[in-house]
Amino acid sequence: MIDSLKRVSKTLTGVEQIDILNRLSFELFSYDNKRANAIAKTALELSEKNDYPAGKSLALLFLGATESNFGNNAISLQAIKESITLSETIKEQHLQGYGLTYLGAHYKKFNQMDSAFQSYGKAYTLLKDSVDPYKLSFLYLHLADYYKLKNESKNQLKYLRKCWVIREKMAEKKYLVWASDLLASYYTEEGNYEEGLLYLSRAQRELGRDTIDNEEISYIYRQRAIIYINQGHFSEAFELLTKAKRYFERIEDQLELINTQSEIGYVFMDIANYELSLKNYFEALNRAEKFQYEFEQTKLLFRIAWVYYQLQQDNSAVEFVKKSLALAQKNGQKSEEASALNLLGLIADRQNSNEAAMGYFTQALNIRKDIHSQNGIASTLLNIGILLEKQGMLAEALDYELKSLAIEEASGHSIGIAYSYQSLGQLNIRLKKFKQAETYLTKAEAMARKIKSGNILLDVFRNRRDLLLAQQKYREASEYGLHYDALKDSIFSTNLTDRVSNLQNIFQLEQKENAITILNQQQELQSRKIQIQEAQLSQQRGIILIGSIGAVILLVIAYIIYRYYSHVKGLNKQLQERSEEIQAQADALTKANDFLSKLNNETQEQKEEIQAQAEELTESNNIISGINATLEERIEQRTSELKQAYKELDTFFYRSSHDFRRPLTTFMGLAEVAKITLRDQSALDLFEKVNETARNLDKMLMKLQSISDLGVQELVQKEIFFEEFLKHECGLFDQDLLRKNIGIEMNVAKDLTFYSYPALVKIILDNLIENAISFCKSQDACIRFSANPMGNNVLIEIEDNGYGIPPEYLNRVFEMYFRAHESSKGNGLGLYIAKKAVDKLKGTISIQSEVGNGTTVSILFPYQMDEFIK
Repeated sequence: MIDSLKRVSKTLTGVEQIDILNRLSFELFSYDNKRANAIAKTALELSEKNDYPAGKSLALLFLGATESNFGNNAISLQAIKESITLSETIKEQHLQGYGLTYLGAHYKKFNQMDSAFQSYGKAYTLLKDSVDPYKLSFLYLHLADYYKLKNESKNQLKYLRKCWVIREKMAEKKYLVWASDLLASYYTEEGNYEEGLLYLSRAQRELGRDTIDNEEISYIYRQRAIIYINQGHFSEAFELLTKAKRYFERIEDQLELINTQSEIGYVFMDIANYELSLKNYFEALNRAEKFQYEFEQTKLLFRIAWVYYQLQQDNSAVEFVKKSLALAQKNGQKSEEASALNLLGLIADRQNSNEAAMGYFTQALNIRKDIHSQNGIASTLLNIGILLEKQGMLAEALDYELKSLAIEEASGHSIGIAYSYQSLGQLNIRLKKFKQAETYLTKAEAMARKIKSGNILLDVFRNRRDLLLAQQKYREASEYGLHYDALKDSIFSTNLTDRVSNLQNIFQLEQKENAITILNQQQELQSRKIQIQEAQLSQQRGIILIGSIGAVILLVIAYIIYRYYSHVKGLNKQLQERSEEIQAQADALTKANDFLSKLNNETQEQKEEIQAQAEELTESNNIISGINATLEERIEQRTSELKQAYKELDTFFYRSSHDFRRPLTTFMGLAEVAKITLRDQSALDLFEKVNETARNLDKMLMKLQSISDLGVQELVQKEIFFEEFLKHECGLFDQDLLRKNIGIEMNVAKDLTFYSYPALVKIILDNLIENAISFCKSQDACIRFSANPMGNNVLIEIEDNGYGIPPEYLNRVFEMYFRAHESSKGNGLGLYIAKKAVDKLKGTISIQSEVGNGTTVSILFPYQMDEFIK
């Protein structure tokens, strides 16, 4: 359509050309604000030359609209008022009503609500019987937005539906976008996300699949992203907001750019990337203050305060939230006022000011009920419940939290549901309703994993640990404690990764935007060239003549330049050759100097070596003399030193292995984050390989730690209930067993117990189970365990039906680092460690194997140790 309008505008003159230019400016408004502005100015100039007041009035209106997007509000207001005056003079009622709608929108943007309402009222009087349905529906849209800001949701929905009915019947379906966007926004505020997405999908379907980035599709992207944020789909939301931001930056629409950047900051805040969140918020706030958009300032000040609250910087949080509250109360922004009061309540709660916190929460809840903000009501009810729980009023707290959950579930607000489940789980632990607590925590964990919220999952692990402790299940509680610590470290690494990854995304985005800017500049330059060529068409003959003369002059200049260039080239060649000779000489001198330096160093080293040998001989002679004098004392001292050295070495090994595991945990955390933040399959494959390598290295460290554990000075002897002990150890390999579809069979003597050292038995079983899994067959794999008493001993056998070991290697399998299979991915330590542990138990270990049929490992050790192992 735009291309057709361009072609037609060049073939027409007078009034017809002005009408086409105005239409072209209107259509370009959604794609390129700069070009729309330039064409509106051209239409305005032609209207004045041709004395065409109707064309001038419309051109002034489009000029005002485009200047408003640039933030040139004074120029915009002047152009709109001049358009209204002119249309009134020529008695063009529909055009006057159209202008009054734009005037109302200008007043609304600057919170002059009474003036806006008066303008809309006059516009309705002029447009209610208009034959132009678009202009009437345009007025209905702005009235709906006006009532949204006034927190009158019924009137907001009334005018949105009026607009939708009109535009649904229009041939140009792209006009449905504005109605669908505001309807989706309405239903999002109500918590009805499915209804909102239905309207957005309908509008996007009407626009067509091949729609390029423009104003309509950018609004759809942003509103869909807002719904995705509420549903916990942060990656999808960020991708859509980035597309919308790129468009609004290109057309320099300041207000929409502020709103879009605010939502991007909200995404970063929800994934706990507070650095990038504040960066986006402050950039948007600076724009809002520069162009005096107070509504947007209110929201941004609150969101900045919320980030500081998350960072536990309460003074900064209070400073910004009070600024937000003051602006909200000044401008009648009830929703933002309630949010500010709610945050003040949370801050007071954290500072243990219970009475003040309840006061703020109550005020916020009353406002949210008045404006029917379902998500807001649920959030405040949950906050009150948590406050009552802290004060020991558990029954009342339960009532509030259940009401909050009911609202969240009805609206499908994923994040709110997850928080409610987690909080109810914690509350039921305090009420000693352990079954209900388990149910809520299980739901919370599932929802947290679904929306990929590490912070909620962290709280779930902590509460599961507390639940198990309350039930005196200390072993399971210990495991969840380990999960909690690991996830806490992982979240720290994830936040760091998010900052790096998102900074990289922003850098790449800026590169793309720069490329787009350059392309637009090139297109604009090309367009100007075409205009210049068209304007100078009548002077073509003179230009050709001048060009011919210029060409002759250029040829002469070129010949002179060529001669000069050839001369300079010859001089450069000579200079290059001379430079190469000098460089060759310098290289030769450098080599000679290096050779001399090397000889000197070798001589010095030999001299120092001779001196050291002489000193060593003297020292050795003195030591031998001293040893001969006090041999027994030296032996005792050396023995003590060796024991201390062994203890220090063992401590060093233990601490080092733990220190190594922390970066490995970080690597594995980074790989998991990559699955969330990346879409490139090649990158995901690389991260999976990194994760696999890190897991293998982690297993290696655990084996080395086992070797260290074997050298511990004292071990604790306990009674071992073997069947339960074996099941627990097999459970540690559940994921590998499921992944390779390996069956487990156990044949353990009934009630088999014996006194031994659990740490050593664990080391033996872990290594043998891991070996059996590693060399299993791809089909019908099975591991069989048997354990029976044999006199004063216990016989344990572990049999697999894997690949087996060739006979020539059976006598070497217990050697350190020996691997019997070239395809083995292990480190050759498993059987070595197992044998060391069996030796420690004063037992024996043997192995039988047949290639292709599997391997059986037999362990025999005393039924009860007579003394502690030293």
